[in-house]
Amino acid sequence: MARFLGQVPRNMTQHTLNALKGWPFQHALDYVAEFAETVADFTNGRPVLSGSVVHLNPAGFYELGVGTAADPNMVPVMPLFVFPHSDDPDVINASPDPATERGGWYGVNPTGQVMALPAAGAFELASTEFVPGTYYPNDALTSPLATDPLNSTEAGKIMKGTYYVDMVLGCVSRGVGSNGYNHPAIAFWPQFIPPMPATTTPPVGPTGP
Repeated sequence: MARFLGQVPRNMTQHTLNALKGWPFQHALDYVAEFAETVADFTNGRPVLSGSVVHLNPAGFYELGVGTAADPNMVPVMPLFVFPHSDDPDVINASPDPATERGGWYGVNPTGQVMALPAAGAFELASTEFVPGTYYPNDALTSPLATDPLNSTEAGKIMKGTYYVDMVLGCVSRGVGSNGYNHPAIAFWPQFIPPMPATTTPPVGPTGP
C-alpha cells in the first residue's frame, strides 16, 4: 500500500475531476485500485490529486500517466482519471488501535483503494491537473509516465499529445475553463488511442486553427 505524507489542509475546490456529462449513472463505468508503492516514492510522499491520470501496472496497481513517444517504456494502457485525492480520509489514514483508544478516528476505507473513471466510459470530464498551454477542440491529449526522460515532472498531468504517436487519453472538448470554483480545468472527451507501429502510416487527424 502506497503511503502518502500528511499535508497542510488544501483548498478543497482547487484540484478536482468533474464529470460534465455521463456520470454518475447506474450503468456508468468506474474502477477502484490501490496505488503502487513506487508512486509515493516518485512523489516524495506528496498526494496524487483528483483529476490526475493513471494506468494499471501488470500487478493491478495504479501508476502515474499513460506514456508519450519520448518514453521507451510506453505501451498501450487504458487511461483512468482519479476522482478523490490519494490522501483523502476515506481513502487512507493512520488509525489508532481500537483496543487501547476509544473514540478514535478510523479510516472508512483503510485499504487505500481509489476510485477512477476509465477512458472507455462515455463521459465528458474536466480536470484541473493539466499542463498550462493553448488547447483547441479536438486536440489530442496524453500524460507522461514517471519514467519519461523529457516530461517526468509532469507525470500524471494532462498535456497536448499527438494522435497515433503518443498514448492518447482523450481529445479536447470545450477547452480550458473553470472547474466551477474559479480554478482552471481542461474539458475533454476520454479516448483510448494507442500509438501505431512505426512501420504503419497513421491517418490524418484533426488540427487546431
